[in-house]
Formats: sequence, structure tokens, C-alpha cells
Amino acid sequence: MKNYLKYLFQLILSPRHGWEDIEDGNVAPSRIATEGFYPLIALTAASVFIQAFFMHHVVFLSLFMRMVITFVVYFISYFFGTFMLSIFVEPMVEGEYDEQRCQTFTLYTLGLLAMISIIVNCLPITPMVLFFLPCYVALIQWKGCDYMRVRPDRIGHFMMLAILGVLMPLYIFYFIFSLLF
Repeated sequence: MKNYLKYLFQLILSPRHGWEDIEDGNVAPSRIATEGFYPLIALTAASVFIQAFFMHHVVFLSLFMRMVITFVVYFISYFFGTFMLSIFVEPMVEGEYDEQRCQTFTLYTLGLLAMISIIVNCLPITPMVLFFLPCYVALIQWKGCDYMRVRPDRIGHFMMLAILGVLMPLYIFYFIFSLLF
């Protein structure tokens, strides 16, 4: 998890160099997921309980349900995002399609969103104050175009795919699951 967090902070501070270092690291996505992403989303889910300290009249059961929903939504979003990239990204990249790059790209994008969720859960402010942070994640995705080997003439299409296929489903799934429970 240490290396995963190091790369996440590197992406935040210097997105281009972060993606370059991720490429140089050449770590298998399965290892990134098991050693970094899954523990991070478990921590993100557990951080829901911190809201009990500054929100009055919070019921344990509702926090527990939000914890489960948070973990499930991130878990599903990883597979959905990877699926979306695997279907649509091939004509946008130079050379052969690389499944590992797509998985790694999705893991780091969702990892950044998980860190935003931890901040939202730990601070007694409205989530609207932190609305701009997912926009920064989109910027980090844009800086990852070189990592993904996107053709220069297809960057706009790739960004639409990255935002609609990886970034937005997390919020859509969270909304749907929140309605169900």
C-alpha cells in the first residue's frame, strides 16, 4: 500500500511525472489492486464512521449501510471502468491495446477518488465545497494520455471515455445504491 499511496500523491503533485513513474514501476495491476486499491477502499469505507463525531443524530445502521455501499461502489466501479476502457479505447491508442495499462489507469483514477472520499468523510464541511476535486482527477487523467499511449488526434475522445467510463460511474453507482438502501 505504501507504493500505491506514494504514486497517488505523486499524481496529485505532478501528474505527468507520476504517470511516468507508474510506467517505469511496471507493477502488475493485480498486485496494485490487492496491495493498494482494495485496502484503500476498505479504509475509505471505514472512514464513513468518522462522520458520527460531527453529525448529530446519526444512526449506526445508516453509517454501516453507507460503509458497505461505499466499498461495493468502488469495487464495482473498478471492474466497470476497466470494462469500458477495454471495449472502447483500442482505436484511440497507438500500437496494440494494453489491458494492464487500462487496469492500472482505472486503479489510480479510482484511488484518487477514494482519497477525496476520505477527505469528505473526515471533514465537517459540505461535499459541495470539495466539488472541484473530481475535476482535478479529470486533469490527472488527461495527463495520463501519454501513459495510455493515446493518439494526439483522439485525446478528446479518450477524455470523454475516461470521464464517462471511469470517473462518473462511481457517482452514478453511489446514487443508485443510496436509493436502494
